[in-house]
Amino acid sequence: MKNFIVLILLLGPVFAFGQTDNTLVNSLQEHVAGEGVITIHDEEGVEDLVNIQVEANRRMEGVEGWRIQLFSGQGPTGKRNALQVKSKLLNKFPDQDVDLSFTSPNWRVRVGNYRHKHEALPLLNELRELFPHCYIVKDGNVKMNKF
Repeated sequence: MKNFIVLILLLGPVFAFGQTDNTLVNSLQEHVAGEGVITIHDEEGVEDLVNIQVEANRRMEGVEGWRIQLFSGQGPTGKRNALQVKSKLLNKFPDQDVDLSFTSPNWRVRVGNYRHKHEALPLLNELRELFPHCYIVKDGNVKMNKF
């Protein structure tokens, strides 16, 4: 049981982010000159369970994170205004990752990909000059490769 708990602690980041391959246990046990050696004694099937979780994480569309919302509107004028806001942002901040989305009936323009809310604050302060009513929102569909 103690070994299983150690395995779970070692693999916690894998369960959270799913960034591994099918040879996780083998790569952890690999001997590299000048480094320590990790030996994992696990129950039969634990590695299969880890790989199932990793694959499920890969299929996830996104994770919960934070973005800055610049605009939300409805209807044909909402779409037109959303496109104008996106264009205005990219003219001033060409390197930012802008997300224009439609969830009936709302058009939204959001920028940034942050794992933690406080990470969005510097950009929020810069954007307030151009978009005084922007604010930080929780977003459940931030791609993990954007962090």
